[in-house]
Amino acid sequence: MHFDIPLTLPKVVILMGNSSRPGSIVIREIDHTPFEVFGEQHVVRELIWNGIAARSFDLVRLTDGAVLTDESFGEYPTDAQIAETLRDHGVDVELSVCMFCGEEVLPATAHRRRNGWVGNSCCRDDRLRATE
Repeated sequence: MHFDIPLTLPKVVILMGNSSRPGSIVIREIDHTPFEVFGEQHVVRELIWNGIAARSFDLVRLTDGAVLTDESFGEYPTDAQIAETLRDHGVDVELSVCMFCGEEVLPATAHRRRNGWVGNSCCRDDRLRATE
């Protein structure tokens, strides 16, 4: 007696890195709030790695998914680091100054307040949001 049983192979998922070695596989990606520079959307993408608490951060152009950072940042990048990375890719961006702390801010990620800019990462908090 002969039965035709379809042969199915298990689906194999190949992951980059060695799963037994901590910090070798990205297990989750978190896209932070996107921002626009000269008509193109960008995002800081947070990478969570297997077995370690440390995270890394990349600057990604959303229009084509290109990762613009040559080497990931070890912490959320400052506006100055984002501007430098964009300049490395031919985007001529200028920085402004936060009216509260004097830190350099990227106008695309900062907020206009009266006659100046307030940095989103340095000085923007719930008190300022409530007054807008």
